[in-house]
This record gives sequence, structure tokens and C-alpha cells, in this order.
Amino acid sequence: MSPSLLSKGIYATIAYAFIMSIAALAVKVVQQEIAVITLVFWQSILCLLLLLPQQRGHWKMHPAFVWKVHFLRSMGGFTGFIFYYYALNHIPLVEASLLRSCAPLCVPFVVLIMHRTRIPVRRWLPLIVGFVGVIFIIQPTPTHVNFWHLIGLTSAVGLAFSMVTTRMLSKEVRSEETMTIYFAVSAFLSSIVALFQNESLYVPLSLFVWVGVVAGALYIGMFLYTKAYTYAPASVVSPISYIGVVFSGVWGWLIWGHIPNLLAVLGMIFIFASILYSARLSRRS
Repeated sequence: MSPSLLSKGIYATIAYAFIMSIAALAVKVVQQEIAVITLVFWQSILCLLLLLPQQRGHWKMHPAFVWKVHFLRSMGGFTGFIFYYYALNHIPLVEASLLRSCAPLCVPFVVLIMHRTRIPVRRWLPLIVGFVGVIFIIQPTPTHVNFWHLIGLTSAVGLAFSMVTTRMLSKEVRSEETMTIYFAVSAFLSSIVALFQNESLYVPLSLFVWVGVVAGALYIGMFLYTKAYTYAPASVVSPISYIGVVFSGVWGWLIWGHIPNLLAVLGMIFIFASILYSARLSRRS
């Protein structure tokens, strides 16, 4: 790989991490006034409006297997965002972002479930180190476990399903098709959930600007994420994208005064080390 492409991949990854931290910040602000499911509905609609023109003339017939993977990818992405947004409402920004960034640790288990592929022995050490870091973040006691930390970790599982199925779809369809179908499914599911929760989908004009910021940042972030993986291998992109946790920590400190305690910082170090080591194993293999 040429150094110029590698540099582009690194810059795209850093830009992606920064943009997504802006999206998380906007979500945490706007959810003080708007229900989570309402926000997910409108971010899906706005991103869908941006993607539909790009997919015009590119629709094709696919075998049932592709549609099945589309469904799994959409469900993974939808649940990942829902749980992440709920977690943002109840725990510090940096901790919610950190738990979501544990998705690479969940990927081997998703592959095990979907493809019956056993986890290689050499993978267990970084997985154990990573989940020890998660315990340091959650900091459970014999009498109490923060439910919202578990919700944040569940968002990583949804994201891991999304990552695995997106990779599967990349061999069959355009990325624009994958995202278009995902946002269409997300809009439909969020409208159904809003109906059952008796939540209004109405958003005041003054707050719709924030919704637009979330949707725009999400769209740009996904574009940069795709570019990053185009320019550089996953072994480079995955560890560098972890800088998004740093950006989230800065926003949380500046706006809400959230400062992680010593155990939480130690957990961050453990998780980062595990992701970095897993990326090196992937590069070697």
C-alpha cells in the first residue's frame, strides 16, 4: 500500500471520529427535549432523502440470502443506535462512546453465532483484556450494576452485527444500497416503536436544527468511515478510530464537567490495548 493512501486513510479515520463525536454531542443535547425514538426516526428520514438520489438507477434483483443479510444489518444498526442513544441519556458521554467502541471485541462472537466459526486461541487474550477494561468502566458491585452501562455495552453488540453483515454485503451490493435500505428499515421500525410508546414524531422547528446536525454528522461520518476502509486496512483504521473516545471525553469535560475516575481511565487503556493487539493479529493473519 502506498504511503499516500495510508495517510489518507488515517486522516479520514480521525475526521470520522471527530464528526461522530459531534453527532454524539448533538444527540445528548437534543434528547433533553426530544424522545430517543423520535430522533432516530428523523435522522433516518433525512439520511434516506440524501441517499435515495444516489441509488437511483442502481437497484437490482438479489437472491433471498442478500435480503436476509440486509435485514440482519438493518436490525443490528437500528438496535445499536437505539441502545447507544438511551445510554447517552443516563451515563457520561465518554463512557457511552467507550462502551460502543467495544464493538470490535464483540465481532468474534457475532462471527461464531452467524458462521459457526470458532474463535482462534490467539484471540482470547486480547478479548479477555478488553472485557476486563469493560468491567473497570462499569464498576459493578455485589449489590449494584448500572443498568445503563449494560445498555451501552449492548449497543456495541448491535454495532458488531452491523459491521459483520456490512462486510458480507460489500461483496454483493453498493454501499449506497446498504445504507439506503438500513435507513428505510430504521425509519419504519422507529415509527412503529413510537406508535407503541405513544410518542409524538413532531419536532419543533427550533430543535429541528439539532436533528439536522445529528443526521448530517451521521451521514458525513459514514462517508468518511467508508473512505477510511477504502484507503487503509482495518488493522490501521480500527485502533485510530478509538480517538473518538478522546474527543467525546473532551466534550463531556468542557460541557458537563464529567471527569472519568482512575478505574475508568484504566478501563480505557485496557480496551484500547486489546483493540490494538487484535488489529495486529489481523494484520499478521
